[in-house]
Amino acid sequence: MTTRRARRLAYGLCLFTAFLVWNGIFGLLVSRGEKQYLLDQARHELRLGPPASLPDRMRGTIRNGINEATRWAVVVFVLGAFSVWLATRPSTDEESPGRPGGLLDD
Repeated sequence: MTTRRARRLAYGLCLFTAFLVWNGIFGLLVSRGEKQYLLDQARHELRLGPPASLPDRMRGTIRNGINEATRWAVVVFVLGAFSVWLATRPSTDEESPGRPGGLLDD
């Protein structure tokens, strides 16, 4: 495998990992919103709170879930891509001429 192909594969893995993180966090936050709606509805039925509205609860939950999941996915991708860049950059260390430039060199 060439260095260029290995680097592309590593960036692709970073992107795929960010996608998985996005889906996981979004799913977690949406499930929390659903549970909160059920709690609000139970409180209403016990006459301890106002009526619960599923569309209103989920509108805010989905908006917040998208924002939070995107933030975390960007962090994961940027850190992964930076790691790939750091591992594959040419060496500038003059003290050890026999040292390879990066982890993915041919």
